[in-house]
Amino acid sequence: MRIFYIIFAGMFIGNSCGAFAQSDTIKPKEVEQYLLLSKEFLHKNIDSSLFYINRALLLSKSISNDTLLAKSHLQKSSILIFKKKFSEADSLLQNNLKNVLPKHIEGQTWQNLATIQYYKQDFENALNLYLKAVEILENAGNPRLLVNAYTNIGSINASLKYYDKAVTYLEKALPLSDFNESIRMQILVNLSSIYYEQKLFKKYLETASQAEELAKKYNSKRVLSVIYGNFSNYYSEEGAEYDKAIIYGKKAIELKKELNSLYTIGLTYNNLGHSYLKKEEYRKAITYLDSALPGAKGLLKSYIYNNLKDSYTGLNDYKKAMYYADLKDRLKDSITNAQQKEKVAELTEKFESEKKQQQIDILDTQNELQALTISQQKYLLIVLVAFGLLFLILGYFGFKSYKTKQQLDTILLQQKLRKTQLNPHFLFNALQSIQNFIYQNDKEKSGSYLASYSKLIRLILEKSNENFISVADDKLALESYLNLQQLTHNNSFSFNINVEDNVDEDFDQLPSLITQPFVENAILHGLKDIVDGKVSISYLKKDADLHVIIKDNGKGFETKKENSKRLHKSMSMGIIKEQIKNLNKTLKGFTGNISVDSSSSGTKVTLRFRIA
Repeated sequence: MRIFYIIFAGMFIGNSCGAFAQSDTIKPKEVEQYLLLSKEFLHKNIDSSLFYINRALLLSKSISNDTLLAKSHLQKSSILIFKKKFSEADSLLQNNLKNVLPKHIEGQTWQNLATIQYYKQDFENALNLYLKAVEILENAGNPRLLVNAYTNIGSINASLKYYDKAVTYLEKALPLSDFNESIRMQILVNLSSIYYEQKLFKKYLETASQAEELAKKYNSKRVLSVIYGNFSNYYSEEGAEYDKAIIYGKKAIELKKELNSLYTIGLTYNNLGHSYLKKEEYRKAITYLDSALPGAKGLLKSYIYNNLKDSYTGLNDYKKAMYYADLKDRLKDSITNAQQKEKVAELTEKFESEKKQQQIDILDTQNELQALTISQQKYLLIVLVAFGLLFLILGYFGFKSYKTKQQLDTILLQQKLRKTQLNPHFLFNALQSIQNFIYQNDKEKSGSYLASYSKLIRLILEKSNENFISVADDKLALESYLNLQQLTHNNSFSFNINVEDNVDEDFDQLPSLITQPFVENAILHGLKDIVDGKVSISYLKKDADLHVIIKDNGKGFETKKENSKRLHKSMSMGIIKEQIKNLNKTLKGFTGNISVDSSSSGTKVTLRFRIA
């Protein structure tokens, strides 16, 4: 189990001051003195810090010194951010931006605005504001002011798991931090954590060891507890040096107890228990794992149960081993259910958002088509007027070439338009039905159908932009889709899906989500008004070809040419044929075709694909 601590650097208010007249009075020096005192007390006594900055503000207003007033606003905003009074801090910073400021003060103003957004958890906005601050501070001529901006950009990217970007900014910050070893220590801790995540273990050990030296130098017990906890995890999980893991784990626990940092101590206890387990000292392992359990939640609790199971297995106490194995399985199920519900809500919201975006795309595409037509007509008129009869032949061939390009552009745009309209509307009906089960407090059915809904939406969103999908994913999509169709049709039909032994579900592939429309057609048209409807889907291989056979026992349809437009109307048969045609043309070694056999006793659709 990995440990990943990121330390946010917070705010940095520079000590450089702007130009002001020294000859008028001694008051500017008093303002600077109050500013320094406020900064010194910021992390010691917040009330004293606020007292001195208010004195600085009153004095700077009385002498009408805009630069000192801006610096005072900046410092007071830092105090307000520290006290989580974000609106008041933002108001002061916005006042700063109304005036022309020295670059170093303007840059720090944007940096404090970014810090407010960081604490509000609006990371995207915080990043944009930090980048704006960096752009200004890079031109301010004081590299020290960039350290915290670089550090915080790196910290946010690390929290969002954009590790490459995080490393870029933290490595920029490191050589600029020589003037402040406390900030350097924070940067080294963050870099070491990211190197750990990237499995760059040599760099991890180098940076973590440098951070340890600085933490020892300044007796920073909090940082040392983080470093030792990380070392314990590394030597237990990656280094397989269990004695070292135990030594560092015990050091980390001692420091965490001293600091009363009990919210992470369970993780370190688990690492110690795991190390003793690997050394086959099962009773010691159990002692530490028992200490890890109080307060443990979620995945950590699952890891502890698993380690306890293995420890009791090592002692041949299979009864207790089974007990903890059962606890682990039950906890895993509850975690999965919670994650699933959260995912369903997230996907539903995303689906609604994408639906709105699709409507916007449709309008944009229609406007684009209209603009293209108008532009083409103007161009044609100019060509006809300019060249006339004298260049009739050249104009004819130019016009033919232009018309070909026009048709190609129009087809591409129409394909885009049709693609945005391919929307499984029935999912909203299914969601309404699931909601009814929830209102009826039918937990089993609502949970089951929510699972199908989640799986189907995930596959549609993840696979719609890919050319191919595995048999396993296609089967899962069809199972989820058919479960939801049964829900909306009151179980008026049954289905089965069979994958023959000669099909490798994980490696054999077919065009993405191409089977669902045929199944939809079977349900909506083939089984309409059928009492005991049946749908069967089979995946099988003949020679090197993958076959997908979809059967129903419906009433069938006539295959006359005049009825061909009715065939699979609901599933956009033309688009599917176009998809296969494009794949046949663009992908070397791919062939695919569709055959339909229908009679009064049912319909059989055979899809055949070969991928070299």
